[in-house]
Amino acid sequence: MNREKQVTVSFRIAGRLHEQMKLQEEVNWSAVVRKSLEQTVQERYRIDRKRAEAACRGMDELRKAGAFSKGKSAVEVVREWRDKR
Repeated sequence: MNREKQVTVSFRIAGRLHEQMKLQEEVNWSAVVRKSLEQTVQERYRIDRKRAEAACRGMDELRKAGAFSKGKSAVEVVREWRDKR
């Protein structure tokens, strides 16, 4: 078993679903939920390399075009936004 620290998480489900779960007592519902949570987290952290590279190219093009800075340096833009606060 994984020796990582474990925590308890609670959440609400519909009463009808809970009743249906109780009818299937052979299922380890905690294990089902843990596995589903793990898979969901892993999927959300998976990076699509082609999309990431395309996004980087797009950001570089915007930066070169001065679309947001109007030709100002990064330092000037940051100072301008800080002064607006």
